[in-house]
Amino acid sequence: MTALPIKTQVAATALLGGLALAFGAPALAAETVNVGMSTSLTGPVAQLGIASKDGAQMAIDRINKDGGLLGKQIKLLTADGQLKPNTGVTNVRNFVLADHAVAIVGPVSSAVGIAEAGVAAQYQVPIFFNTSNDVDQTGKAFSKYAFQVVPSTYMEPHAMALYVAKLFKQHHWKTLYTIAPNYAFGHSTVEQFLAGLKQDGVDVDVVGQQWPQLGASDYTQYISAIMAKSPDFVFAAEYGGDLITFTKQAEGAGLFKKTQVLADYWPLALEALGASAPAGAITDDRAPPFYTVKTKEMDQFAQAFHAKYQRWPGTWAILGYSAVQTWAQGVQKAGSFDGTKVADALGDGPMIKTVRGDFKLRACDHLAEIPVYMGVLSKDVDAKYGRRVMADVVAQPSDKIMLSCTAKQAMQPQA
Repeated sequence: MTALPIKTQVAATALLGGLALAFGAPALAAETVNVGMSTSLTGPVAQLGIASKDGAQMAIDRINKDGGLLGKQIKLLTADGQLKPNTGVTNVRNFVLADHAVAIVGPVSSAVGIAEAGVAAQYQVPIFFNTSNDVDQTGKAFSKYAFQVVPSTYMEPHAMALYVAKLFKQHHWKTLYTIAPNYAFGHSTVEQFLAGLKQDGVDVDVVGQQWPQLGASDYTQYISAIMAKSPDFVFAAEYGGDLITFTKQAEGAGLFKKTQVLADYWPLALEALGASAPAGAITDDRAPPFYTVKTKEMDQFAQAFHAKYQRWPGTWAILGYSAVQTWAQGVQKAGSFDGTKVADALGDGPMIKTVRGDFKLRACDHLAEIPVYMGVLSKDVDAKYGRRVMADVVAQPSDKIMLSCTAKQAMQPQA
């Protein structure tokens, strides 16, 4: 897949305008206002970035169709972050200095997100993390310009632990095996899942752990190691293309018939796996499945998305859509596109109305107070959607799974 070109017309006049923006004076004479999105458009997690971009574009199309924002039409500019922090930094800097972007929608990788957050703060432009979710994005890398509308790497595993703790006690499970990608997300997710189980009163014996590299193509050695231990439960923090590869090889080895597995079977992975997705596996989602949200707005979004892209919207599209909605409501509340005014308008915790439901952004860390959704993969392939779906959906409430404001503020840079 070819990377989309970044808008890089760095003419002298544009550069001067960009420098003016750096000091809080955006040039808004034009009828179009730019929003920049640096995300993964190629590589192993491209399906997440492309779906996020499609969702963000749908939100902007909706805004423009309704007359624009403060009388301006909105344009989404995109660039491939390539999972590289330096590339993400360059993309965001170009968006701001060359294209006068007034907001940034964040990347897939948290490492890239943390790097981009620094540039956003430097140029006083709000950045909205809709996919990357490391707790440090609103912790160590926090600034008044950073906002996160996706559950964090603390919330997600604690929601999973809260859900399965009852099953451990009900089935008298004792042994657990973990497998996760060998980088910050994988290690943090496993660490917090185990902490959550302990917090929820589960005494478990971790009989093995595996840490494959991101983008691994052969999981047979890891699957064999897991099956050799015959654990009661497997916590697999793999996702995207890695989870698809792992699942196909695990299915062939018979893993799902021998143990209960929890993994991130998000819609794009389910589409790719089709009937091969393991029925009964426990899964989670960072946004409510669209078919569970019975509102006119969600129905209109889903139908329009399907008509435009010939597929139904999944997690990343919904999160991209709601990230743009969050920014737009900040602009409306501020009555301005100025980054500082928008950040101030959102930072005081107003109720944000989005296609996935309403939520507040905590004033202490700008993290959305949102649930994590848990369920099991359906027994049968859904005829309408052509894949298994999440069934028996349960929303784990934000007040049960969020790190406290006191703890988050202790992580943040001190003034």
